[in-house]
Amino acid sequence: MFNAASLQYRYTQLFVLFILCSLVYMLVQSIGFGLTGFEDNLYKKSYLIERANLVRIKMGDRVFPAALLGKDGWMEYTGADNLDDFQNFKALKHKKSLAGRITVLEQYLKSQGATLLIVVVPNKASIYPDKLPEQIRSLPTQSRLDTLISYLETNNLWVVADLLPELRAARQQQDVYYKTNTHWNGYGAFVAYTTIINILARSHPELRPFEAQNLELVTEDAKVNDIPRTIHANFITEPGFFFAPRNPFVQTLHPGDFLGYNQFSSVQDDKLPTLLMFHDSFGLKYLNNYLSMNFRMSHFIHLFSASQYLTKESILQFKPDVVIIEIVEGNLDQLENHLLNFESEQGF
Repeated sequence: MFNAASLQYRYTQLFVLFILCSLVYMLVQSIGFGLTGFEDNLYKKSYLIERANLVRIKMGDRVFPAALLGKDGWMEYTGADNLDDFQNFKALKHKKSLAGRITVLEQYLKSQGATLLIVVVPNKASIYPDKLPEQIRSLPTQSRLDTLISYLETNNLWVVADLLPELRAARQQQDVYYKTNTHWNGYGAFVAYTTIINILARSHPELRPFEAQNLELVTEDAKVNDIPRTIHANFITEPGFFFAPRNPFVQTLHPGDFLGYNQFSSVQDDKLPTLLMFHDSFGLKYLNNYLSMNFRMSHFIHLFSASQYLTKESILQFKPDVVIIEIVEGNLDQLENHLLNFESEQGF
């Protein structure tokens, strides 16, 4: 006689036995790496975390360590106080001394016939506040970027390129940041490039930005971006794209020093100016290559090495016509550290 309850009980026993055997197998495999650091050596640890996070996401969980799942598949990095700028929680530190250093640098560059432009890249949340949960709101106070710009302009320093208006306008036509990455995508970087060249054209009229329709659209395969990697969500991927010359005319060398002097590019056109650019990861994400199309010689150096290369001696060596310092909004407080070699003697 068929006994459904008995059969269900046996299946339950087999399932429990399977789970126990699996746990024992994992423990045995993990112990093989040694008891020291057992937590780090847990067998298939990354895979288990990935599967657990998949279940959490399917169940509607949206809050993870250092990551937040917003609306419409958008993800936000929450580590390192990343949302503080959007919420205006932090005031700009040492704005007077920072402005003093910027003044000294700008005046020195002007004496050498060079133009200074500080490019501040908006945080992703500043462009896509509507993709965050409703509970996350900004305080009705001035942002650190607006504080810096207004303070500098009050002191007749018009050297900051605010990309926020252009990127917000451009997102109405097409996404300018990745959904699953902290960085802008190829289109967002192109909007920034166009804005930068148009600003520099005021002092260097020979500069004209290339138009997207005159370049080749290069697509990239879907990959796991930085935010999913943070939470071991390797099942979340996103494709990318960027613009490139249809007929390559930029010669580029990569010395290999990722956090130092990492790129030299040249174009065969003596009428074009030369560029010395200090950048963070947003420069590496397409912007450097876009800018290299408009300069006879371009030197690209990571901000981590700014104290070594952003000196009067280096400027005399590179002889740039344009110096760009690109920094993401969330790291504005670090800008003064990159200008250590340009101290204001009289204060500001």
